[in-house]
Amino acid sequence: MKKENIRLILLIILPAIFLFFGGTYFYKKIGQKEKIENLPEVLVVPIAENEIEVEKSYIGYVTPINSVIVRPYISGFVSDVLVQGGQNVKVGDELVVLEQDEYRASVDSAAADVAKAEADFEYQEKYYNRVIKAGNKVFSQTEIDDAKTKYLAAKASLAQAKAVLAQNEVNLKYTQIKATIDGVVGNVSLTKGDYISPQNELFSIVQTNPMRVVFSISDKDYLEENLRSKMFDNEEISLKLADGRIYEQKGTFEYADNEIDRNTNSIAVYAKFENPQQMLIDKAYVTVLLAKKYKGILVDKDLVNLNPEGNFVYVEQNGIAKKHQVIILSELNNQYILKNDFLPDMRLVVSKITSWQGEQKIKPIEENVADGKEIK
Repeated sequence: MKKENIRLILLIILPAIFLFFGGTYFYKKIGQKEKIENLPEVLVVPIAENEIEVEKSYIGYVTPINSVIVRPYISGFVSDVLVQGGQNVKVGDELVVLEQDEYRASVDSAAADVAKAEADFEYQEKYYNRVIKAGNKVFSQTEIDDAKTKYLAAKASLAQAKAVLAQNEVNLKYTQIKATIDGVVGNVSLTKGDYISPQNELFSIVQTNPMRVVFSISDKDYLEENLRSKMFDNEEISLKLADGRIYEQKGTFEYADNEIDRNTNSIAVYAKFENPQQMLIDKAYVTVLLAKKYKGILVDKDLVNLNPEGNFVYVEQNGIAKKHQVIILSELNNQYILKNDFLPDMRLVVSKITSWQGEQKIKPIEENVADGKEIK
């Protein structure tokens, strides 16, 4: 074949080939573009973990850790009242004194009985020892038995006399009524000359430092706390007083009650607060503030689907929207704090999705969210 004919054939065939493949390529591109443009546009946002502080408030009341009702141990007339209402006292401080003459006389009488019993015991002991030493050669068995009986009786009488003396000495000591705890004395209406007995409540002493605050948390909050290695660990417990001020002392968790109140589905929690200035008063109501810190993802509640089978959100990954199971750590206003178990290339779908059954190809439109800002 002549070269001119070959050249002519090539000039005809090559453009045809170019047009065929080029047309096919552009057709596919146009088709893909049309397909992409037909995908639903879905707004997505990056997922970023942040440290989030949640403050919850509860109504609580103040109660003393220790309090006592002062009563006399014995009966008698009041000789002196050494305290007044509102006074601070320490353990061992003298509060009230009863007339002592009668009790002191009882001590003296009991002491005399002890001396008499000791003398009788010494005589019977010596006589019994002589009888035992002489034996049956001098004394009959009846005399020996009688000496032993008198000796044991004298010994018992001495022990009894000593016990009576000890009891009377205790009663004399009880004429001085002393404080058994540190605290503040309540109302004192007692006066000199009053007759009092163990049935009478004289006044109260309330320990004021530290004080205890009791508040109730829901069963849900209790279960969340119980998952920690230690309840309320690394949480700040503070108080708001009746006048709106934040109490400067922070509280320390002591313990939680051992049963749930069925009427409220709540459980009582006990916290201790130092009270050096006595600003916390017994039976006063306060607001308990619990500040907890979480590491997680803050998401609007309406983006979280709650189901008995498991809670989930929609995420986008490589252009595909799908369900992703989530664990809710806590709540903050209108958001949930979610545990961060998302993959690095996932983004949260924030558009409303109502009719998708499974995975769906989408055209993601990203909206940047600054760190620490909630995802809406």
